Amino acid sequence: MEGLCRGTRLLAPARLSSKQANKSIRNYSLSLCNQNRHQQTRPTTRPTALPRGSRQPAARLQHQGIASISASHLSQQLNDSKLRHHDDKAWRTMESPDGNPDMNLEYVKIGDTPGRFHPVFLRDSCTCPKCIDPSSTQKQFQTSDIPATIRADSVKVQKNGDVTITWENDIPAFGPDHISNFPAKFFEIVGTVKGKLKDRSFNSRKSRLWDSSRISQELQFVNFDDYMTDDKHLYRALKNLNVYGLLLLRNVPESEASVAQIAGRIGTIRDTFYGRTWDVKSVPKAKNVAYTHQFLGLHMDLQYMSDPPGFQLLHCLKNTCKGGASLFSDSFFAADHLSERDATTLSTINLAYHYRNAGEHYYYERPVIEYSGHHVQTTHGKKPAIKFVNYSPPFQATIPITKPNQGFAFPKLARALRIFAERVESPRNLYEYRLKEGECVMFNNRRVLHGRREFEPGNGERWLKGTYIDTDVFNSKWRILHEQFKGQELISEGAKYVHPGLLEKGLEERDRKRAEREAEGKMVGNAVNTPEEDVTRV
Repeated sequence: MEGLCRGTRLLAPARLSSKQANKSIRNYSLSLCNQNRHQQTRPTTRPTALPRGSRQPAARLQHQGIASISASHLSQQLNDSKLRHHDDKAWRTMESPDGNPDMNLEYVKIGDTPGRFHPVFLRDSCTCPKCIDPSSTQKQFQTSDIPATIRADSVKVQKNGDVTITWENDIPAFGPDHISNFPAKFFEIVGTVKGKLKDRSFNSRKSRLWDSSRISQELQFVNFDDYMTDDKHLYRALKNLNVYGLLLLRNVPESEASVAQIAGRIGTIRDTFYGRTWDVKSVPKAKNVAYTHQFLGLHMDLQYMSDPPGFQLLHCLKNTCKGGASLFSDSFFAADHLSERDATTLSTINLAYHYRNAGEHYYYERPVIEYSGHHVQTTHGKKPAIKFVNYSPPFQATIPITKPNQGFAFPKLARALRIFAERVESPRNLYEYRLKEGECVMFNNRRVLHGRREFEPGNGERWLKGTYIDTDVFNSKWRILHEQFKGQELISEGAKYVHPGLLEKGLEERDRKRAEREAEGKMVGNAVNTPEEDVTRV
C-alpha cells in the first residue's frame, strides 16, 4: 500500500487510517476504470477489430523507428481480416445476455432468436458419442476440462433448426475434428425456465388445491387390475397424484403382498427402520401412536429424516370395528391462504422433529413451508410455488429457538402455527373417508396431511398394510409415462369418481353461480373474472 500512497497525497499513511486508505484506493481505482470506460469503446464483433497478430508487427515496426503504418496498408489488413472471417462469423458477439460479460470472450448467437450463449456452456452441453457414452448415457468429461479460452470456430444452422458447431481451443483429448451437434429442441429447452421445466415434465404437473367440498366431488379411483396391467391407467393414477395428491385404488386383492405390488408398479420401495412394508393396527405397548386405537392428529410421516418419503400407500385389509375413519387435508391449500407475514415466518424459521424410541434416534430441523423458487399464476397474481410442507405435531421436538430469540422469533412462529393449524383442521378443509376392505389409498406425503379417528379395537378389527415411495422414484416414472401419453386425455375424461353424485350436484351448483355472475356482469357492463374456486394452480 505504501508504494501506492507515495504518489498520492490523499492516500498518505500519516493522514489516513488503514480502513480509510483502503476505501480511498478503491474509490480512486473505480474512478480510473470509469474514465477508461467512457473514453474507450469495445468492439462488439471481432471482424471490426484489427486482425490477429497485427498488433505485434506494428509494435515491432515502431520499435525499429517507423512512426506509423500507412492508411492503405491498414485498409488492406482489415480487408484480409474480413475475408478470413467472412460473413459466416456474424454469430460472434461480445455482448452477454445478462449485461455482465465474461471479459475478452466471444459469445455465440444462434439464428435470429434473441439472446446468446456462453461458449463453455454450449461445449459442455455437447451430446455427441465422444462426449456422452451411448451405452451408459453418462458424461465422459468434466466441465472444468473445458479451456477458458475456447471459442466457436464455425456455427451452421440447418434448415430444420439443428445447429452444428466446431471449436477452436477445444478440450485437447477430443482433437480438432470434434463437432458438436445440437437439435433445434435443445435451444427451446435452454432458452427459458418454462422450456427447462417442460422438458422435465414439471410444468405439466398442475396442482389443484382443494378443500373438503372440492375433493369430495373430484376424488377419483382406479381399479387394481387396470393399474397393474395398463400403463395408460397407471399414468392416470400418477396424474391424479400430481394434481390432487390423493387417489384410491379399488378391488385390491386381500393379500399382505398387494401393497408392495402396487408400489413396485411405480418403482423401488423406500425401506426404513419400519421395514419395506409395515402393519397399521392396534398393538399393546405400541412404539408409535399410529399403532394404537387412539385419535391420530394430522401429520406427515418421517419428518425427522433428512429426506422424508414422497408418497405413502395404505392398503385396507380389515376394517370391521367401529370408528377409525381416515382424515386428509391439503396443506398446500392452507398455506396458500396464509398472510404473507405468516407464510414468511413458516418458511424461514425451523421446527424440529425427532423419533427417539426403540433403539432409534432420528432428528431433523426444517421449516414448515419450502418454496420451489418458481412462481405460479393465481387469480390474485403470481405467488411463490410451494415445493413441500413439513408438518408433523406428534413427532415435533423442542422448538429450536434459543433464549436470545424468545422475544422476537418465537412469538411470530407461535402465531403462524396457530393460524396454519386452524386452517388445516377446519371442517371446511378436512376430508373424512372410511376405507373399505380392498381399497388402497395413495397420497403425497409432502403435501397431504393424514390422520385417523379413534376406533374401538374390541369390536372388530382394523388392519392396514403400508409402504413408502421416494419422490425421485415417483418423478422418474411420471416423466417416462408423460412422454408417452401427454396430450392424449384430460384428467376428467374417462374418470371414475368416488362420490359421483356429489360431483354432479357440485357441477350444477357451479353452473348456476356462473350464470348468475355472468348476468350481473352484463348488467354493469364489466367482464367477469374467473372465480378462485375454478382455478387450477400450476
